[in-house]
Amino acid sequence: MPKVLTQAQVDAFERDGCLSPVRAMSAERAQHYRRKFDALEARVPDIKKMKTKSHLLCPWVLEIAEDLVGFQYLAYLSVDEPDLYAELFRTIGDLMLGLWKDFLPRYGEHFAICRFGDDLGFRSNTLISHQHIRQYIIPQYKRIIDAIHAAGKPFLWHSCGNIFAIMDDVIALGIDAKHSNEDAIAPYDRWVELYGSRIGLLGGIDVDTLFRKTPAEIIDEVVEKGTRFRRCANGYALGSGNSIPEYVPVDGYLAVIEAANRIRAMEAK
Repeated sequence: MPKVLTQAQVDAFERDGCLSPVRAMSAERAQHYRRKFDALEARVPDIKKMKTKSHLLCPWVLEIAEDLVGFQYLAYLSVDEPDLYAELFRTIGDLMLGLWKDFLPRYGEHFAICRFGDDLGFRSNTLISHQHIRQYIIPQYKRIIDAIHAAGKPFLWHSCGNIFAIMDDVIALGIDAKHSNEDAIAPYDRWVELYGSRIGLLGGIDVDTLFRKTPAEIIDEVVEKGTRFRRCANGYALGSGNSIPEYVPVDGYLAVIEAANRIRAMEAK
């Protein structure tokens, strides 16, 4: 089942072969959020120093397509209605480009880096074919990355999964850095070896480590890996390979902070 559409909308799509219009949010809701951000901007002169996930503007192309029609129907659409399939991705790109073009002049100065996340893969491969990623998704990425760079901001891309097959294509777009890793897919040393001299890398510490190991074990592992990754990569920021989910013990998270502080102390000597 899709995560966004109502059952009535799903029924209309199945009956008519399309669904239009689809409103992302009401004008009133958009104005509500804008007033809140404007108030925050007025109250906090240097918003970049706040400890927030303010870089999370929106999900991206494939994830929105999955939410709109469902992953199963997306596969059917690619075969049964290839023109509509292509138009779906173009329309999502149009929507996102409009958001970024409105956002960057208003609030871009408050952000050190701009980012979006689009999980293109799972453990063994990409979620859709490499060809379709190159043909339908990457052109939409390029439009936004070009707009972000034109605004004078670096760009960070997040994507989970085994995406090595299309990494060169994404790097060719001019991304400045990439986040997300899972040791079950590949050890982080492989990311450093393949891409550490070409883009910045963020993450490196598998979420499973923070959940399963003791604080002492986490500190030892993070200090060893973090020090090695920083030495080998052209640019590396230590962190979790994904988010910090609720099931991670607080002590596990604090152990990573302690390890990072130890690395800083060693580098300062």
